[in-house]
Amino acid sequence: MILITGASGHLGSSTIDFLLKKVPANNIRALVRSEEKGAGLKAKGVDIAIGDYFNHESLLAAMKGIDTLLLVSSSSITGRHEQHANVIRAAKEAGVKHIVYSSVLKSSADSKFTAGIDHAKTEEDIKASGITYSIMGNTLYCDFLPMLLGNFKETGTVYYSAGKAKVNFTLRNDMAEANAVVLSNPSSHQNKVYNITSASAYSFSDISGMLSEIVKQPVNYIEISLEDLNNGMLQHGLPADVAEMMTSIAAAIKAGEFDYADDTLEKLIGHKPLDLKDFLTAVYS
Repeated sequence: MILITGASGHLGSSTIDFLLKKVPANNIRALVRSEEKGAGLKAKGVDIAIGDYFNHESLLAAMKGIDTLLLVSSSSITGRHEQHANVIRAAKEAGVKHIVYSSVLKSSADSKFTAGIDHAKTEEDIKASGITYSIMGNTLYCDFLPMLLGNFKETGTVYYSAGKAKVNFTLRNDMAEANAVVLSNPSSHQNKVYNITSASAYSFSDISGMLSEIVKQPVNYIEISLEDLNNGMLQHGLPADVAEMMTSIAAAIKAGEFDYADDTLEKLIGHKPLDLKDFLTAVYS
C-alpha cells in the first residue's frame, strides 16, 4: 500500500490523480489534516488518514500496512526539518520499505535557498534510516513564476533579483506524474537521486523576451538588489520570515543553483515536460 503525505496540497493531490491511473484506489492512502480536506480524495476511493507531521501517533496510524511512502516536503517556514525527521522516524518504526521524497534540485547544506538546507538534512536522514529511497530533486515550479513576474503587463517591466543567471522552471503536474511513476514501481528506483527539470533553463531576460512575444508589447527585465526585493515584499505586507524565504530563492537563482537541465524527467514520464514558453503562453495569451 502507498501513503501520500501532504495529500490535499497541489503536489500531493496531483500525484494521487496520476497514481490512480496506475494502481487501484484501495491501494492508496492519503494523509490529510482533517476529514474536510480529505473529502475529495475519499470520493475517489482513496483511504484517508487524519494527522500531521508533528503528531507521532497519527503518523504511526497512517503508516500501518504501508510499504511505500511519498514524503511531500512541509510548506512550513520554521520546523521543516524537524517535521520531516518525525515522518522518517515513524516510517522506520512502522516498517515502511521505501520512501520517495520531494526534495529540491541538487540540494546542499551550503544552498542560499533556506529550504534547500532543510532538504539536504532530510536527504541525509532518509539515507541514514536504512530504508530504500528515491529522491526527487525538483527544480522550481512553473506555477510559482507568475508571482515573481508581478504586474508586468501594466509596467512593461519585470523587476527581480536573478542577475543574468539561468533558471529551470518545470510544471508541477509533470513532477507529480514522475512521483506516480516511481511510487507505482519503487523496486526500479531504489536508492536513486533524480534531478527533476524541464529540457531548458532560461534567464529572466529570456523570460521577458518570451513575455514580449506573448502579450505583443515590450517587456523588459530590470535587476534589483536582494535588499530591495526583500523590502518590497515587506512593504506589501508579507511576514518577515516569508519575505526572507522568498529572497533566498532569488539569491539561489542568482548563484546559479537552478541553472541545470537534463532529460531525467522526460525519461521517467515518457514524454517531454511542458516548456516554460508554452506555460507562459497558456497563462498570458
